[in-house]
Amino acid sequence: MQRFKNKIVVVTGAGSGIGRSTALRLDAEGAKLLMVDINEDQLESTQSMLKNNESSSHVVDIASQEKIERFFQDLLNTHKKLDALINVAGVLRFDNSHEVELDNWNKILDINLTGTFFMCRYALPLLLESKGAIVNVSSTAAIGAHAWTAAYSASKGGISAFSKTLAVEYGMRGLNINCVCPASIETPMSSNPHMPKDIDTRLLKKIMPLDGVNRSPDDIASTIAFLASEDAIHINGIDLRVDGGLLT
Repeated sequence: MQRFKNKIVVVTGAGSGIGRSTALRLDAEGAKLLMVDINEDQLESTQSMLKNNESSSHVVDIASQEKIERFFQDLLNTHKKLDALINVAGVLRFDNSHEVELDNWNKILDINLTGTFFMCRYALPLLLESKGAIVNVSSTAAIGAHAWTAAYSASKGGISAFSKTLAVEYGMRGLNINCVCPASIETPMSSNPHMPKDIDTRLLKKIMPLDGVNRSPDDIASTIAFLASEDAIHINGIDLRVDGGLLT
């Protein structure tokens, strides 16, 4: 399939995990990518895996409005258009909710939620011109209950609600905005998590899929590619669970 041939696509969090898998999937389908991550080494590693030598990587802190504004100005000057925005970048940590430090709370919301807002805020004028798509990576933590993730769940719940607002506000103007809600995916962010002490291990069952199997980021990338493509033209404003039946 070449669903993204001649299309300009921005992917955040492209240095690893779901973001890297998404970049590779879209590259295989012909996209010209602008990949964003805060980790330069990981971003360069992803860049080396791409087939399209016209794609580019950009070290950007998505929590900085100034840097995001500059990134989109450069995008407009260089490429003149944008066809899809994929927001994957995010951070996760586990804490007992009564022990969450304000700095950690703010960091998670600044990157996950406010960073997603900044990316959408500056992408929307370009996407309105192209009748494009936004896919935001939310989480089952936005629509279910996961212990020890107060800040993360709040940020992902905000992403899901924000995305629905955009879908309603801009759907009649030709935009498609959807969320993917993954769970139990093997990524650097979720591997070897630092859990709070003395947890009730019975609650771990609420973050494992029905078959007990963690899946590859590639399984999320294929879903993101679908939602960002014209194959999903009649899908707007949804939270699509890709969780192995976790919340069923």
